Amino acid sequence: SNVTNKTDPRSLNSRVFIGNLNTLVVKKSDVETIFAKYGKIVGCSVHKGFAFVQYITERNARAAVAGEDGRMIAGQVL
Repeated sequence: SNVTNKTDPRSLNSRVFIGNLNTLVVKKSDVETIFAKYGKIVGCSVHKGFAFVQYITERNARAAVAGEDGRMIAGQVL
């Protein structure tokens, strides 16, 4: 789904912001593939230069941040 802006305060901690994303090359399906290894994704939205991934749990989101922070994707460091 595209829903990543839920107003439920509990969902905020399970959302990951992905900045400095080369969205001319990296598509929503790519983001989902990269981040799915950290847990079940319940929402993903890609915007110009950034994206959000919404997980079921905060633990999944923390694991994704720890695993992907500083990673090079499509010539840009996240």
